[in-house]
Amino acid sequence: MKIQDMEIIAQIEAEENIAYGVNDSALSNDRATAIDYYLGQPFGNEEEGRSQVVSYDVQDTIESALPQLLKVFVAGDKVVQFDPKGPEDQDAADQETDYVNHIVMEKNEGFKIFYVWFKDALLSKNGYVKVYAEEEEETEEYEYKGLTDAQLQMLASDEKTEVLEHEAYPDPSVNMDALIQQAMAMGQDPSLIMQPMLHDVKLKVTEKKTEICIENVAPENMMVSVEVNGPNLQDARFVQHREVMQLADIAETFNKPLEYIKSIMSDLRDTFEEESNARDIYDEEYDRALQSDEALVKDTYIKLDGERHRVVVLGNTILHKEKMECVPFACITPMIMPHRHIGRSYADLTMDIQLIKSTLLRGQLDNMYLANNGRYAISDRVNLDDMLTSRPGGIVRVEGDPSSGIMPLSHPPLPASSFAMVEYMDSMKEKRTGITAYNQGLDANSLNKTATGVQQIMTAAQQRVELVARTFAETGVKELFKLVHRLVRTTLTKPDIVRIRNKWVDVDPREWKARKDLSISVGLGAGNKDQQLTHLMSILNMQKEAIQIGITSPEKIYNALAKLTQNAGFKNPEEFWVNPANNPPPQPQGPSIEEQAIQAQKEIDAMKVQAENARKAAELEERQRKDAADYELKQRELAFNEWKTKLENDTKLMIAELQANKDIKTTSMNIKGANPDTFTNFDEYGQEQPNNALAGLVEAINANMAKLVEQQTMNHQQMVETLNRPKQIVRGPDGKAQGVV
Repeated sequence: MKIQDMEIIAQIEAEENIAYGVNDSALSNDRATAIDYYLGQPFGNEEEGRSQVVSYDVQDTIESALPQLLKVFVAGDKVVQFDPKGPEDQDAADQETDYVNHIVMEKNEGFKIFYVWFKDALLSKNGYVKVYAEEEEETEEYEYKGLTDAQLQMLASDEKTEVLEHEAYPDPSVNMDALIQQAMAMGQDPSLIMQPMLHDVKLKVTEKKTEICIENVAPENMMVSVEVNGPNLQDARFVQHREVMQLADIAETFNKPLEYIKSIMSDLRDTFEEESNARDIYDEEYDRALQSDEALVKDTYIKLDGERHRVVVLGNTILHKEKMECVPFACITPMIMPHRHIGRSYADLTMDIQLIKSTLLRGQLDNMYLANNGRYAISDRVNLDDMLTSRPGGIVRVEGDPSSGIMPLSHPPLPASSFAMVEYMDSMKEKRTGITAYNQGLDANSLNKTATGVQQIMTAAQQRVELVARTFAETGVKELFKLVHRLVRTTLTKPDIVRIRNKWVDVDPREWKARKDLSISVGLGAGNKDQQLTHLMSILNMQKEAIQIGITSPEKIYNALAKLTQNAGFKNPEEFWVNPANNPPPQPQGPSIEEQAIQAQKEIDAMKVQAENARKAAELEERQRKDAADYELKQRELAFNEWKTKLENDTKLMIAELQANKDIKTTSMNIKGANPDTFTNFDEYGQEQPNNALAGLVEAINANMAKLVEQQTMNHQQMVETLNRPKQIVRGPDGKAQGVV
C-alpha cells in the first residue's frame, strides 16, 4: 500500500472519530429513541398487571404534517424555476427548468423520494438524498426475415448490434441462369457470379445510456464533520456515506476482481447497529447477519490539501479516488439549529408529550379497571377461586353471612384534572408543531366556535407548517436541483428527446450554462385551499378589469388560472387552459372604414402621380430614342454617301485603267494587224485568225468589273437593311440615351 493512501485512510479515520454519525452515541440514541416512539414501542417502565398503553403522538404529528408538506412541493407541475441571466436567456432557462423538473419528478419518481426524505427529517432530525450519474445498458431483441446481403451488413456493422441467430438461403426471385448468360455475353467470367442470398436473423441491440439517479440515504448511514453550519454540505470538510453492498456488486461497480474484494472486505457489524435495530421490526438485521457475501463500503468526500476528493474505502483499502467539485448530497431539517448541522425534528418536540400522555392514560385506565374490578377483603370462609374469577353473573361461594366474609376496599375516584391534563398536553403539542385538530378535521366542537376564531387558530398553525416547508425549499430542495442541473450539464454527452407539457422537446445539456440563480416555486400561500381559492377568484375578477386599462396581460391571467387549477388538485393546467405564450403572435387588426377610404384615396392619387410620371418618362424616352435614331441615320447616310462617292471614283479609275489597257492592246494588235473589235489577227497569208490571248484578257477584265459591281451592290443592300432594321437605344451610366444599335 502506498504511504499516501495510508495517510488518507488515517485522516479519514480521524474525521470519523469526531464527526456526527454512528460514532456519536448521543445522536444515535436520540434517533433510535425517536424511531421507538414513532413505532409506539414500550418505554421500559411498564409493570405487570398495570396498563401498558402507549399514545402515538409522535406518529400522529409526523403523519399529519407530511401530507401538508408534500402537497406544497408535488401538487404543481414544477418545483423550481431557473432564473435567466438576460432577456436572450429566457427560453434556455425555461427549457432547463422543465427538463430538470422532469428528471427529478418523473424519471426518479420524485414523490417517493420526497416522501422518505421529508419523513426522515421529521423523525430523525435530518434527511439526506444522494445524486449521482449511472451508466446503464438497455438491451432489446429484434427479428428480421428476408434481409438482403446489403441490409444484413448495414445492421450487423453497428457495434451495438449482436447477431444471436442467423439463417441464410438463396433469393428465389433471382434467375441465376440469366445472370450467367448475361455475364458471358459481356465477356465476364461466369464463375465470379455470386448467388444473392436472403437472411433471417435475430439481433440484440445494446445501448449504453447515462441516467441521473436520486436515492434516499438513511440518516444513520451518513457521517458529517462537526464544523458544518446548517444543512448545506458543500462547505463540509468531511462527508461520508456508509453502505452495505454485496461483494459482486462492489467488484462490478469498481471494476475489481471478486477474489480481491473478498480478501479486503471488512466486518459490517461495526456500524449503525443502534439505529438500524430500532427500525428492525421483523428481525431484518438478524436475517442480514446471516449473509456472508456483504461488506461495508465507505464513500467518503474529504478535503485533502485544500481540494475535495472522493475516496471509496473498503476495509483498510482504497478502491477508488478522484477529485470532486461538490458533495453529491442534499440535506434538510425541519428546524435549523443556529451554527449546527443537526437540527430538531417533530419527534424531539413531541416525545415528552407522548410519554406524559401515555402515563396519564395508563393511570386513567388503571382507575377504570379498579372501578370495574375492585379489590376486596375476604375471610377464610370465602372460596378464593371464585373471588379471583371476575365475570358478569359469576357466583362466589361463602360459608355463613356474606356481608361478614366479604368487604369491598374503597379506592379514590378518578380526578377530573387527569382529563384536563391530557387536553393540556394536546394543546401543548399543537403549539409546538402547528398541527392542530382543526386543520386535521378532528375537532367535533368547531361548529360551536366562531368562524373567525377558528380561522385565526388555523392561520397561526398553518404558518408554522409553511415555515418548515420554506426551510425545506430554501435548503435541501434547492440544493438537490442544483446538483441535478450540474450533473446533467457535465455528464450527459448527447441530446435527449423527452415529452414535456405534452410536447416532444429536443434537449442538449451540452449547451447549458452553469447556473447558480434559481428561485423556488413551491406554491406557498397564505391560508388553506379554500382561502387560496377565494384569493385567486378575487385576483381573476380584478384582472378582468385590469386588462381593459392595460395593466395586465393574457399571460398573467393564464398564471392565475394555472394556480387555480393546481389549487383544485390538478397537476397540469394545460389540460384545461391554453398558454398564450405558446400561441402565434396575433395578426394586426384591420383599419376602420374611414381609414380605409382615406387609404384608398391616397392609393388612387399615388397611382395617378405614378401614371403621369410614367407617361412623361415614356415621352422623354421616345424623344431621346427618335433623336438618337435620326442622328444615327444621318451618320449612316453620310457614311453611305462617302462610300458611294468613293465607289464611283474607284469605278471611274478602273474603267479608265481598263480603257487604257484596251487602247494599249488595240494599238499593239493594230501594229500586228489584229482586229481589236473581233479580237483576231491576220496571219502571213493574210487570213484572219482569232487572238485567244487577247480575248481571254478582255474576258477577265469584264468578269472583274461584273464582280466588283455585284459586290458594291450587295454592300449597298446591307447598308440599307442595317438602316431599316429595329433600333436599340444605348444608355449611359446616368440613364440618358447615347446612341442606337
